[in-house]
Amino acid sequence: MIRRCPVILLVIVLLLSGCSHKGVIPPGKMSKILHDMYVLDAQIEYARDYSNMADTTSVYGALFDEYGYSVEDFNRSLDYYLHHPVKFKEIFKVTFDRFESEEKAMEARMGTKEEELPVPDEPAARTPRGRRNRQELSSPDETELE
Repeated sequence: MIRRCPVILLVIVLLLSGCSHKGVIPPGKMSKILHDMYVLDAQIEYARDYSNMADTTSVYGALFDEYGYSVEDFNRSLDYYLHHPVKFKEIFKVTFDRFESEEKAMEARMGTKEEELPVPDEPAARTPRGRRNRQELSSPDETELE
């Protein structure tokens, strides 16, 4: 009986450790989800008129649904990867590498690098509601002339 105890204990430990990451999104899919989340955030930020109205839970919820996961699955996975930083670092590396390859592909299509692109003019000032002021920003000298 005493000889069986370590074997039974080992089996219980293995079973419990095997279940500890049940329902965790695999690293490859987690990387794709994080990539798409960053893209969605950028799109929402770019459309500043809508950024105040954007409810990230509904936006991300639709994204998670697209991959076949729920918000709870994502939160559980995030918690798991936060407790396994080496795995999480690898997920972010894959996500970053994907952005870099997309950037290179865009540069190849455009035929220019970012440094060669013209710098846009200073944007017009925005009101608190996010709409552009009718009058462009001007230097103090121009204001005095008016």
